[in-house]
Amino acid sequence: MKKINLGKTLLPVAAGILVFGTISALLAGCGSSSATTTPDFSNLPTGTTTSTVAVAANASVSALPSLTTVSPGSSFDVTLQVQTAIPTRGMQLELTWDPNKVSCSSVDEGTFYSGFANQNNLIDELMPSSLSADNAIGKFPPGNDVQGTIQYNQGVFLAGGTKAADNTYPGPSGMGAVFILHMTVLPSASGNCLFTLSHVQLSDNSANANSLNPTINNGQVTIAAN
Repeated sequence: MKKINLGKTLLPVAAGILVFGTISALLAGCGSSSATTTPDFSNLPTGTTTSTVAVAANASVSALPSLTTVSPGSSFDVTLQVQTAIPTRGMQLELTWDPNKVSCSSVDEGTFYSGFANQNNLIDELMPSSLSADNAIGKFPPGNDVQGTIQYNQGVFLAGGTKAADNTYPGPSGMGAVFILHMTVLPSASGNCLFTLSHVQLSDNSANANSLNPTINNGQVTIAAN
């Protein structure tokens, strides 16, 4: 099976925001995959090269802290959760927070895409492939956006499966965790800490990978001493 280079199949739109375009169609025919090459986002062109069709769907992407009130030095999780009535083949996003208030010790992939992939003999592709956060700037995934150009999003995509008669591929629906960030409150922190989602893209399961235009729900914790 040939190697899938996701960096060459993503299609950029205005301001460098990456959308799915036709990548699901390119990936869908692959029942298995070797390791992918991590793309170099800095070399992506800008400008509009494709368009997507808006789909009316009950879809949302949320940042959900496991606790609403936390104390300095304590730990909690922030789950990045998807809910959609229409099956999906992929998503991408950024999450930011105040690095003077909390830090991220590690990031795990949830089971929304990965569990579906395991149950249906699909490939679960992460891009970048290594999950981590940048505590210097308070961002998942690591990396600064430069001069308004979005260079670093975290993406997850499904590859493989057989196209159905309605031009769709297998994908999960319902509600589930896509990423889980393990956070620690800094000892001197106080007040509120926001967890802000941006540059969110959620695709349906069609060969055209139409955007589901999800509602975005940001999260917040209140830091208070015991």
